[in-house]
Amino acid sequence: MPLPGNGTPAGAVPLDAIEAGEIADLLAGAAGLAGALAGQPGAEAACAEHAPGWADLADLHFSLAIAAAGLDEAVEQHTGLLHP
Repeated sequence: MPLPGNGTPAGAVPLDAIEAGEIADLLAGAAGLAGALAGQPGAEAACAEHAPGWADLADLHFSLAIAAAGLDEAVEQHTGLLHP
């Protein structure tokens, strides 16, 4: 990936720890909702329509939870902040 003059990879958007924490919260909330709705026919149909890259809501739930945990870990490693 090419680097512009400021050293940020092209297409990357730098986040500060607070922004990253807020995104992790959104991911965690979405993961919780996906998990709670898993197995409900209407919710599964919506998942199939709007998130076709995942097998079902349980799969989406796990993917979102892993993404949230990974972002929390990155924030902690790079800032020393521990996200609750």
